[in-house]
Amino acid sequence: MERENLAAQEPLARRIGILGGTFNPPHLGHLRIAEQVYREFELDKVIVLPVGIPPHKQQEAVLSAGQREQMCRLFCQEGAFLELCTMELRREGYTYTIDTLRAFHKTLKPGQRIYYIIGTDTLFQLETWKEYEAVLTQDLCTFLCVPRPGDPMHKVEAKLKELKEKYGVKILLSSGEGPDISSTMVREALGRGERVDALVPARVLQFMEAEHVFAGA
Repeated sequence: MERENLAAQEPLARRIGILGGTFNPPHLGHLRIAEQVYREFELDKVIVLPVGIPPHKQQEAVLSAGQREQMCRLFCQEGAFLELCTMELRREGYTYTIDTLRAFHKTLKPGQRIYYIIGTDTLFQLETWKEYEAVLTQDLCTFLCVPRPGDPMHKVEAKLKELKEKYGVKILLSSGEGPDISSTMVREALGRGERVDALVPARVLQFMEAEHVFAGA
């Protein structure tokens, strides 16, 4: 398992971002978000964390763990600050963020901190997560929230205030906005036989074409 002992391998990385997701496939929206938070919050690195079996996804639409791992490995070549972690891909059963945060937290040395990156869509779903109260109160990480296009900011700010009042959690809001790109958009475009060069890193696109993934999606 890669990244099993985070602190031992990267003792100088103190501000460690985690960008989790199904990555089905990874796309340029993921890359722009990673670049944005890396610069804005002065992170030392951003760990790309593909989930294993996500409890909220239709499994028939999700590529195998091996295919998503290969795409994420290619995706991480887009920036020296990106690093792949396969922890969740190797985990049996459904994948829950609380388990991952606890696993990372055990590896940290003094001075290191996890920054978990979410979009505003996820912000409104945090209280549906497994053991969400532990996620929000046990100081396992700092959440970095990136606005999605079209999200009403007054509702986002109200949610941030609500979560702080209920759980004492301070979630940092990025000044940037994530691009309007999603994995669903990529799959649907491929299903229509359209080019997705503007949506997916070239390396990932080459893999998808070679493997004929999402053909007829």
